[in-house]
Amino acid sequence: MNKSLNQSRFIIPTENCWDEQARPNQKPPPGDWNIWLLLAGRGFGKTRTAAETIRRWVLDGQCKRIAIIGCTIKEAQQVMVEGASGLLSISPAEDKLEYIPSRRILRWGNGAIAQIYGAENYEQLRGPQFDAAWVDEFAKFMYPRETFEQLSFSMRLGDHPRAIITTTPRPIPFLCDLMRREDVVVTRGTSLENIENLSKNFRQQLEFLKGSRLEAQEIYGEIVEDRDDTLWRWSDIENCYRLAPRFLENVVIGVDPALTTGGDETGIIVAGMDDDGKAYVLADLSCKSSPSQWAKAVVQAYHRYNAKVVVIEANAGGDLLTTLLLQEDSSIKVKKVHARSSKIDRAEPIAILYQKQKIFHAQQFQKLEMQMATYTKDASKSPDRMDALVWAMTELFALRNTRPVIFGGEAEEDLSHLEKYIPIWL
Repeated sequence: MNKSLNQSRFIIPTENCWDEQARPNQKPPPGDWNIWLLLAGRGFGKTRTAAETIRRWVLDGQCKRIAIIGCTIKEAQQVMVEGASGLLSISPAEDKLEYIPSRRILRWGNGAIAQIYGAENYEQLRGPQFDAAWVDEFAKFMYPRETFEQLSFSMRLGDHPRAIITTTPRPIPFLCDLMRREDVVVTRGTSLENIENLSKNFRQQLEFLKGSRLEAQEIYGEIVEDRDDTLWRWSDIENCYRLAPRFLENVVIGVDPALTTGGDETGIIVAGMDDDGKAYVLADLSCKSSPSQWAKAVVQAYHRYNAKVVVIEANAGGDLLTTLLLQEDSSIKVKKVHARSSKIDRAEPIAILYQKQKIFHAQQFQKLEMQMATYTKDASKSPDRMDALVWAMTELFALRNTRPVIFGGEAEEDLSHLEKYIPIWL
């Protein structure tokens, strides 16, 4: 792929441009397949590959009704349609491609029509029928199995309906099931294959990821399997997605602070509990910033989510951390906690609650979930987001089992006493 990938969509490629530029693993595989599963790292050119393939199928008359499915409708529109490598960008004027955003429709000059969908509303796939589909970032979907099943039922037009699934892989069980199907052809690719077209900043980021599991997944497109020495399995995370109810009994914010700007991130997790005792991760606001900046973010979240208390780890920083938050807003409730056991020991009861489906994620939190599924006791990097999650969830379940609780801005307490509540949680 050459630098036309980075050009404006109004600079139209020539008719045979893609055939000449595409690498072998960017061309549709031979054979009598139904699903082309393209697993590749970020920056490989998955979007361009799928857009060019759909365009060729339309112009050759191989399909007339296409489903375009992204994680959300907004993502589908911004990436698959309007993006730098999307259908509008790669289509020359002679295609006569018309885009009607209000109806979420693309219409070609030869009469072919593509309808845009978001996987969060996969039930919308019940009525329509298609002879082709493009599904992007499938491993990000909250309901991958259900979305795929609904799409499969709607692929009933033409002699040979086909689908392209493009995604950076995650080890979700259904993706592994899909790879084993006889009618699925799997193509793999890495970010490095397209390195000459990627920005200098992106190439610099690769250096920081070397040797990590994140590098294997996001750059080399490998599926990072479960390990025996981690607390969370990917299947636990895949099964934890659920929209949060409108009303929550308690909301708390867990903070694992960084005291310097250039070091670790400050973990900031917002979590709430409903009246049935189910907890929800509502937001991951973790950031790498100065103490004053993350303190401001915590205070803003406190008011936005109507939080009851901010729970902050105070092993380093002590009273300074409480003072920092209260200087930002003296009305908030702050509770300092001290870590007196290992991160693994503190996280274990929370991981059990995930297995028991007592904790859910209101949306996908990829960086948090990667930390959860990959952190081991031998890890060299601190899991800031995971730590903040553990503090928030521990406090939520303590609130439910020990109400009423009175918090003071200067309160200081470790949470070792919560061990006696574990049987109640389960």
